[in-house]
Amino acid sequence: MRWRSPEGRWLARLGGTLAACLLLPAAAGHLAGQDTAPPATTAPGAPGDSTAGGPSTAQPTTSVHDFVIPTVTRGTPVEVVTTIAGPPPGEPADVARDVPPAAPTETAPAAPPPPWAASVTTTAGGHIRTDVGCAGGTGSQSLDAFFAQRIGPVMGMDYQHVVSLGNGRHAWFFQDTFIDPGGSASTLRQSHFAHNAVLVQDGACFSLLHRGTAANPAAFEQGNGDDPLKKWFWPMGGETFNGVLTMFWAEMVKDPYTPGPGDGLGWHPARTWLATYDARTLQRLSFAKAPNSGTSPIYGYAVASDAEFTYLFGNTFEQNLVREGGFFGQRHSGTRMYLARVPRGRFGSAPEYRTADGWSASAADAQPFAQRFWVEYPMQPRFIDGQWVSAAKVDGYWGEQLIVEVANQPWGPWTVTEQRGLSPRGGDPKMNTYHAHLLPWRSGNGNLVIALSQNARNMPRDAFPHPERYRITVFTSGWVVPPPDPVPTTTTTSTSSTTSTSTTTTTTVPESSTSSTSSTSTTSTTTTTSTTTSTTTASTTAEGP
Repeated sequence: MRWRSPEGRWLARLGGTLAACLLLPAAAGHLAGQDTAPPATTAPGAPGDSTAGGPSTAQPTTSVHDFVIPTVTRGTPVEVVTTIAGPPPGEPADVARDVPPAAPTETAPAAPPPPWAASVTTTAGGHIRTDVGCAGGTGSQSLDAFFAQRIGPVMGMDYQHVVSLGNGRHAWFFQDTFIDPGGSASTLRQSHFAHNAVLVQDGACFSLLHRGTAANPAAFEQGNGDDPLKKWFWPMGGETFNGVLTMFWAEMVKDPYTPGPGDGLGWHPARTWLATYDARTLQRLSFAKAPNSGTSPIYGYAVASDAEFTYLFGNTFEQNLVREGGFFGQRHSGTRMYLARVPRGRFGSAPEYRTADGWSASAADAQPFAQRFWVEYPMQPRFIDGQWVSAAKVDGYWGEQLIVEVANQPWGPWTVTEQRGLSPRGGDPKMNTYHAHLLPWRSGNGNLVIALSQNARNMPRDAFPHPERYRITVFTSGWVVPPPDPVPTTTTTSTSSTTSTSTTTTTTVPESSTSSTSSTSTTSTTTTTSTTTSTTTASTTAEGP
């Protein structure tokens, strides 16, 4: 769940600070558009997507709250001084999401065997496999339509993590998943509950993997032992090398209390585990504590590799804000992103940790490479076609916007190329969105493809009787090449026989930019302590499957 801010409270919170020190240009240039309409905006997308994708020459002016921001050429140095003044005004709305029991709490009506029943088999690795059908294609429109419906026995799921398995196959790891083997359930209470499950994609067709039995499903990954009401495992990042999929898992522990209004969810990560699987069968090969099994942050929260290193992005994934003084208590740990690295594909190696000016073998020396927002900066970077790209939901459950970022290096500087308001499928006011996750391929016209989780704000009341509210959506964002990295700040001193002058040039780059949810116009900034930043704007249009 997340706190809803229908009047744009995040925007209002930053408005006063920006008004005091705004020097915030937005960049020019519409981007190539969408395979499918974005999951949210109350205004239509800007025109123009070429058949091949890529930027057009449109040069709009972007309006941010009450401030009109002129367009500038991308790459122009911009000096901005802005700070996070504090949380949004007013009380955050109440949210509700309990841990349901594994077995149904209501009885589904009797029915003949469902169409997929004949496809159910047990794999060599002990998983129950069910063929659940095919999407109309692999474009975002087709995938969005596929995930909007029940998928065979899968009634609903969230927190998708998609990993390439090679040979055109992908594994979609999900967190909490509701499964109805009999095919007659109409509510989540009539379904079985598992804390994780996997959909294996082969082309446009999918199969479901879980443990337990066909009639009584259980989690795909049970780690070193789980208890659905007390301890479980949630997927993080992963990659495949030489036929072996390596996946990080967060061991989650239920807290003995339910956080109050606006204070998040009643569980937290306890340690980090590393599992390996045969990429062809997904049979588990190993499950052990990660080389750094701590959770402050979780290294392996997202994983991506370039030609030399595998990078383990770190975030605390702390969503129980009571553990950090409550929503208003402080700027929360989940707003900071960290980075570690190992030689490419060597996940068992001791990581090096990114510091303020290099790398260290000690995790204690690690410094965040970026920080944004108030509660969460759930950054999900990938290395696609030689470029670092990322999508993040602003403040996770508590926010209303999406940002897309690009960089030349995984530690940044990261430049925001798109920021836009989000709303759930159909504009349902009882729902929220969270966990924006880049898929590991680009669309037919070269755009990024993003999967976004959705749920009801009050899940027991509004999603349990309406499972369609607990299903992901898929859309696209334009592809933008990152600007050149800024020249480091320098200090110069000149003297003469009569005078001495010392000049220091410093630029503080903004941690975030804001845009109204009533517009698809965007602003962009770079999160770094360098002297330059780059800004662009983005628009969206539709593309077929």
